[in-house]
Amino acid sequence: MTTTAVIGLGTMGGRIARTISAGGHEVRGFDPFEGARKAAADSGIDVFETAEAALQDAELVVLSVPRPEHVLETARGPLSTAHGAVVADMSTIDPGTAREAAGILADQDVVYVDAPVLGRPDKIGHWTLPTGGPEDAAELARSVLEGTVATKVIRVGDVGAGHAVKVLNNLMFGAINTITAEVLTTCEAAGVDPKVFVSTVADSGAATVSNLFREIAPKMIAGDFDPAFALGLLAKDNKLAIDLARSVGAPTHLAEVIDRVNSAAMDQGLANEDTGVVRKLYSTQVGNV
Repeated sequence: MTTTAVIGLGTMGGRIARTISAGGHEVRGFDPFEGARKAAADSGIDVFETAEAALQDAELVVLSVPRPEHVLETARGPLSTAHGAVVADMSTIDPGTAREAAGILADQDVVYVDAPVLGRPDKIGHWTLPTGGPEDAAELARSVLEGTVATKVIRVGDVGAGHAVKVLNNLMFGAINTITAEVLTTCEAAGVDPKVFVSTVADSGAATVSNLFREIAPKMIAGDFDPAFALGLLAKDNKLAIDLARSVGAPTHLAEVIDRVNSAAMDQGLANEDTGVVRKLYSTQVGNV
């Protein structure tokens, strides 16, 4: 049993805390929002009123916060008190921020490992976590997270490598999301029933078919935009991928198109709906292109 503190008990962090606890580990939690703390406490997690209190005696710290600036703020603040602990950052941020956070924490005898999630929130237990960081620290994270929240915890390189894998994976998500909306809109405009297109292609064995297409295409057709993954989060992740590509001199031709589609949909007030809501954007543009 490893004493684990989970900082950030929202949509992802709350699930992570409950699943690690169910795996037999002592879990101590904190979130700045009272509602998240209450939900975690109601599910049996030992919740504290401050992050510093939750971090006391923790061997592993799981960090699950929304944005890169929140990671740095937490690294400069409460995480600096977790001397001797390993921090597994399961947020989605850019590699540069990961390396900056690692440097800040190293000065406080805290080891940082990036361990973002590959997988949908409701697939917890079957996730893959690409990790970046020192081998012994990555192994401690693996000993807690593999077999609880993840099927596989794979060290992919040094600090930042895990986040690179994550944001590039989500860029592919953005591409599939956008082209699915575009194809379905064109189908309808061309007089082809989108339902027929999806049912025909999804079961055809064609090399173009992915599990994501099978999931999001029927939701787009049904107008079901209840967020499994909010468009605003995808847009943030896709921008991080563009920043990464530019920082290493890689081209971003398609990525910039995806970003424009995401941004245009958010300009219509759709950021909090499911990523498939870009279908609404395409529908408004038929005949106007």
